[in-house]
Amino acid sequence: MVSAITLLVPFIFGSLIGLLYFSGLWQTVQRLPDARNPIRILLYSYIGRMTLTLGGFYVIMDGAWERLAAAMMGFLILRAFLVRRFGRIPGPSPKGAVLWKS
Repeated sequence: MVSAITLLVPFIFGSLIGLLYFSGLWQTVQRLPDARNPIRILLYSYIGRMTLTLGGFYVIMDGAWERLAAAMMGFLILRAFLVRRFGRIPGPSPKGAVLWKS
């Protein structure tokens, strides 16, 4: 049986992986409007973030599904925190656009 203390480390590292993943996503989205080739930026960013995330989870897992579950919980809880903290940033709506959630 795995103790709660041994699952705390994967939880923290899963949160750190989530922080790197979502900060990379944020940086990618911020760079898109000024990009000459946005498809290339999206593709390279996606490949880099996925490699980091899946590789990090593989290393943290170390053959135990409990460690993977703890890391995923850290990742998902950080995502929920970031969504609540930053949420949707309202921007100017285009003239004549349909407002779906008004």
